[in-house]
Amino acid sequence: MSVAVCALLLIYAWRARRLRQRYQALVDSIPDLAWAKDADGRFVVVNRAFCDIWQIKDPATLLGKDDYFLSPPHLAAQYKADDLKVLQSGQAIREEHPFDHVIDGKRWMELIKVPVREGRRVIGTAGIARDISERKQAQEQLQWLAWHDPLTQLYNRTYLELQLAAWIEAGAGFGLWLIDLDHFKRINDALGHAAGDAALVQVAQRLQSLNQLVFRLGGDEFVLLAPTEEASRVDDQLLGFLSGHIQIEELDFQLSFTAGRVLFPADGQSAGQLLKHADIALYQGKADGRGQISVFERAMAKYAVLQLELERELRQALARQEFRLVYQPQICLSDTSLIGFEALIRWHQPQRGEVSPVDFIPFAEQTGIIAAIGDWALDEAIAQVQAWASAGLAVVPVAVNVSALQLASVDFADTVIRRIHRLPLFLQDKIVLELTESTLMQVPSLQSLRTLTQAGIEVHMDDFGTGYSNLAQLSRMSLSKLKFDRSLIHNIAGNQAAQQVCRALVDLAYALRLEIVAEGVETEAEAQWLHAQGVQHAQGYWFSRPLEKDAAAEYLSS
Repeated sequence: MSVAVCALLLIYAWRARRLRQRYQALVDSIPDLAWAKDADGRFVVVNRAFCDIWQIKDPATLLGKDDYFLSPPHLAAQYKADDLKVLQSGQAIREEHPFDHVIDGKRWMELIKVPVREGRRVIGTAGIARDISERKQAQEQLQWLAWHDPLTQLYNRTYLELQLAAWIEAGAGFGLWLIDLDHFKRINDALGHAAGDAALVQVAQRLQSLNQLVFRLGGDEFVLLAPTEEASRVDDQLLGFLSGHIQIEELDFQLSFTAGRVLFPADGQSAGQLLKHADIALYQGKADGRGQISVFERAMAKYAVLQLELERELRQALARQEFRLVYQPQICLSDTSLIGFEALIRWHQPQRGEVSPVDFIPFAEQTGIIAAIGDWALDEAIAQVQAWASAGLAVVPVAVNVSALQLASVDFADTVIRRIHRLPLFLQDKIVLELTESTLMQVPSLQSLRTLTQAGIEVHMDDFGTGYSNLAQLSRMSLSKLKFDRSLIHNIAGNQAAQQVCRALVDLAYALRLEIVAEGVETEAEAQWLHAQGVQHAQGYWFSRPLEKDAAAEYLSS
C-alpha cells in the first residue's frame, strides 16, 4: 500500500466521524504505524500497529492525547517540532532516524509526515512510520564488509585507499609500513590453510595492539599508517611484537617479518607512489636477509627500474637464444688428464654485451627465471654431448648446475631422467648434475636426490664448505663427488689455518668415500698442495679458462 493511499485513508478516517468504525478497520489494515493529529498535536486516529508498538490494547486510549503521553520529554519535544514544521510549511517531511523506544529499545524508523488540509487551511498532520531496522543492519553489514577483511577484522585495501587519500589531502607527514611475513607458506604447507588463517588472526591482533591504523592487503601482507613523529616508536614496537612466537595447534612457530617503510611527503606524493616505494624497500629488505624494517631510499627506485629491465631482458634472452654454455675442463691432478667439463652459462645481451653471471644469476634466482634457464642449460648440455659423440670425439662427463627452484618442482627428477634416458646408453652417464650444499641440505631435495641417484645419474655437491651440512644426512646421500669451494683453497699454500680446515674436509670426504674436485685453482702452488693432500681433481684458471664449445671440442680431440 502506497504512502499516499495510507495518508488519504487517515484523512478520511478523521473527517468521516460517522464512519469511524469502517475507516478504523481500513487504517488497521496498514502494516506500518499510522496516525493523525490535530493542529495541537493531539491524536485523532491511530492504527493497530501503532498501538501494538506501545503495547496499548484500546486505540481510544490515545485519542485526545499528545506525544508527551507516550514518550520521554526529549523525544516528545522532537516529535512536536516535526509536527510544527509540517503545519507551518504545509510540506511533507521524510526522514530516517533511530527510534529509542522505551520498551523495545533502539530501532531505525522511516518516517513520513504530511499536512492535513481543509480547503487551503492546514488543520493537522498525518504520519506513517516503518520499521527499517533489518534493512539498516544489512546496510551496515555491507558497509563493514566493504571496508574490512572478514578473516582478521582489519581494514582492507579499499579503506586503505580512502585513508591514504584523506591523509595526503590533510598534508601532515605520516609513515607507511608494508609488512610481509617471512616464510609464512611453511605454516600452510605443514598444518594446512586453517592453521595459516589462525596465524594471520594472531598477527592481526598483535598489529592492532599498536593502536595505529592497520590494514590487510591480502595473503600475508599488511599495511600500517602512523604520524611521522611516531615512526621510530612504531619501528621498535613492530620489531618487538612481530619477532616472537605464535602458537598454532599447540605448536610454537617463530614469527619473522620484513617491512618496507616510506614517509610522506619525502618518499612519494600519491598513494600509488608510496605503496610502490614501500614495496621496493620491502623487496630490498628481503634481498638483504629478511627479518628487518627496510627504509626506502631513492637509489632503491633506480635499482628497481634496472631490475625490471633486467627481468624483461632475461625472459627475452631465452626466447632469442642469447644464452650459451661454455665448458671449463676438470683435470686429474696426478697426470693432468681431462676427466670432465663443468657447463657454465654465459649471456651476450645485444645492447649490454657480455653480462657477468654474477650480475644476472642471483637475480634470475630471485625472480624464478632461473628454473627456465636451468632447464635450457640441461637440454643444451645433452645436445652438446650428442654432437661431440657424433663427431667421433671421446666424450667426458659434463656437469650441469641445478637450482633449488628446479629441484623444488615435484616432477623435476622424473623429467630429468626421461631426458637423459633418451640419449644412447653409452652417453647416459656423461651428464652429471651439480647442486649446491645449501640446496641439498633442504629436506624436499632428498627425495629428488634419491630418485636421481637410483636412476644411475651422478650428483655432485657444489660449493662444499660454504654451508652447514648435516653430517649424518650427508653420509646417507648417494653423492659421487664433493666440490671444494674456491674460498677454501685461495692462497692455501701459505695459509696454515686454511690448510688445517682443508685437511679436515679431505679426511671427511675420504671417510664418506667421495672423490674431491677443487674449484678455482689459480696457481701452481695451490695445485701442488692439493695434490699432496690426496685431492684427486681440480678445475680453475691454472689449467684452463672456460672454453667455447668449439674450443672444448678441440680440447677433447687433443
